Amino acid sequence: MKLNIVIALDVGGTFIKTCIVENGVPLSASQKEFPSLADQDKETILKQFMYIFKTQYEFYHSYFAENALDCYWHIGLAFPGPFDYKQGICYLQGLGKFESLYGINLRKEFHQRFEKVDDAWAQRLQSAEIRFENDARLFALGVSLDFPEDRFIALTLGTGLGSAFIDQSQVNYSFQGVPPNGWLYNQPYQNGIVDDAFSKRGVLQLAKELGAYQPGMDVKELAEAARLGSGPGREVFFEFGKRLAEMLNPYIELYKPNLIVLGGQLSKSYDLFGNALQDHIRSQQVQIYTSDNMLKNTFIGISLMFEK
Repeated sequence: MKLNIVIALDVGGTFIKTCIVENGVPLSASQKEFPSLADQDKETILKQFMYIFKTQYEFYHSYFAENALDCYWHIGLAFPGPFDYKQGICYLQGLGKFESLYGINLRKEFHQRFEKVDDAWAQRLQSAEIRFENDARLFALGVSLDFPEDRFIALTLGTGLGSAFIDQSQVNYSFQGVPPNGWLYNQPYQNGIVDDAFSKRGVLQLAKELGAYQPGMDVKELAEAARLGSGPGREVFFEFGKRLAEMLNPYIELYKPNLIVLGGQLSKSYDLFGNALQDHIRSQQVQIYTSDNMLKNTFIGISLMFEK
């Protein structure tokens, strides 16, 4: 039986993290990180993607030569939005990343470039199926393998907030009372939107409001100070957890999940905000799970795209 090989890319504004997934299993030796060059011109960015595809194909071919020719190749990308994931068209603008790709059909671009390269790696990847999806959804799909019968809301907390609504390992794209696509980031919250409050910049703004901020401080330093006993620092994370519950409560009441799944850099501070979050969620039936390896879950989620 032929193997399914996925070149998986988690595309960020600073780095592109990549891994080869063989029959649903990420190969840790293939995990690599490349600068995304997201502020560069179209040609520079597209050449970088092609270099990553070439590097990963040649890695797999070098170590698994017998398998490399007798397998189905796929390319899956977790890409930030706005993005037409079905068509493969990038619509990022005004965010300081990948703006030169605005309106570009990346699936067509990649295939056209494979056709122009007269090398074995490009010829093999010409027939590869290429798919795109939102990173939070892919993270949630990866996690769903551990919770196949559960109904949950997944949040990725980092430079922004990503979200997905999952029911028995399927993405719920629309549910009455839940925003289109299950995206919470642009929903109103206090005097702004959800993304403003539940992100790295949101935590730092809260720290300024509560007198815990020091010039040049990042969330990591704020968390370290809180763990060492800083009263203002601990207050920041308590308030963050309380507000996160406040934001989630209406969706919990509508969607009735039995689980909230958290991933991303901010979730690493769960020990500081978790109690406040749990105490202020109104439903007693909801458990909270934090992922130890968001990137691995995302790579697995990327591979699952090709099983649907």
